[in-house]
Amino acid sequence: MDLNELTGRFLLLFFSILLLYFFSNRKDNETINPLMVIVGLCTFSLCYLFTKIEIGVGIGFGLFAIFSILRFRTQSFTVNAIIFLFATITLSILDIMYPFEKIEILLFFQVIIIGFYIAASIIVNKKASNYFNAVDVKIPLISDFSLENENIRKAIQEKINIKDFAFKIVLINTVTNEIDLLVFY
Repeated sequence: MDLNELTGRFLLLFFSILLLYFFSNRKDNETINPLMVIVGLCTFSLCYLFTKIEIGVGIGFGLFAIFSILRFRTQSFTVNAIIFLFATITLSILDIMYPFEKIEILLFFQVIIIGFYIAASIIVNKKASNYFNAVDVKIPLISDFSLENENIRKAIQEKINIKDFAFKIVLINTVTNEIDLLVFY
């Protein structure tokens, strides 16, 4: 594999991941850390390295163990983030390992994966994309207050004068007797 082919494969992966990242962060209440893009680029580099050297089964099991430990030792990821990671890892492995002589098949797989990802992202995030603004709101947590959807909606409408909105409970603070909300409008 010459430098031009490697550069072309890398640029294909880079722009594919950027496209996936753009469509992953369309939801207002959930964003993916931009550093997750590095996972796909690192996988691309590791796969390139593994095509140049002989590796044993032990290294494969070792990598599996490392990824397993990372999964259980880090914060939980959202479904959106896990799908993004899986898609970027898949694209990076495809981009570096697929034979260059069959570039049209590689591009077909690339377009199909990105197309399904974008279509699913638009379908899933359709409701969330209706709200372009977000604001933090604190409402008092009084003794007879219930966490039912309608009660919280009324409290939010008393604080800010908007009709069409969505909200997410961020924190229920029993020390200060407040509920921290993220309101999308």
